[in-house]
Amino acid sequence: MSDICLPLGLDKSDICQLEKIVTTSSVKHSGDKVLLQGDFFNSVFAVKSGMAKSYRVDESGTEYIHSFHLPGELFGLDAIYAKRYGFTVEALDTLVVCEMNYEELQTLCTNVPSLQKQLFNLLSRDIYTSHVNPIEHFDQTAEQKLSGFLHNLLSRLQARGHGSLELHLPMSRRDIANHLGLAPETISRLLKRFQQQEVITINNRMVTIVDLSKLESMVHCHALEAAISPGEITRSA
Repeated sequence: MSDICLPLGLDKSDICQLEKIVTTSSVKHSGDKVLLQGDFFNSVFAVKSGMAKSYRVDESGTEYIHSFHLPGELFGLDAIYAKRYGFTVEALDTLVVCEMNYEELQTLCTNVPSLQKQLFNLLSRDIYTSHVNPIEHFDQTAEQKLSGFLHNLLSRLQARGHGSLELHLPMSRRDIANHLGLAPETISRLLKRFQQQEVITINNRMVTIVDLSKLESMVHCHALEAAISPGEITRSA
């Protein structure tokens, strides 16, 4: 996880200091909440294993899914300014997260400059993504949104050493539709079409990319160009 999580650029003694402020949570199961929208901010979290979703609920009770979090990804950084978490984070399958007290992390950053630099990189990446994603989706067709979603998920998994073209999707079709701003029926129809076009195969929640080049051709070109992999962020840093 060193390329995409906090330990990037740390030597062994620095990593030992970081480990002292990390608390591993109890195992969460599908539907369990890790934190709630509106809770007071005190910690930053990293996914150790499993997958989670973050979402907010507006005043009318409508849910908006913001992100799906993979192993090595952090969440809770958005609450640094507001001092309250802006999203509820919920486990999608068996989930283990690491919790870091933010005040202790701040203190450690002053003593370990490389840790502070990596934290700034991660904050910058979140800001970049929050600006780019709405632009990507603005003029995309439903097919481009779904193919882009699958391609993005595969790229993030490959950055974590995932060598195959198989995607485990623990989230529901309704969750994917909510995240992409589409109807659940549209997601089901498109997945069926993608199978018929021999782009993917589906076995329950397992999606296998059969033709990666065809999937990439379905994604709007600027969405592919705008996607910055963790490896590229590391190299530029």
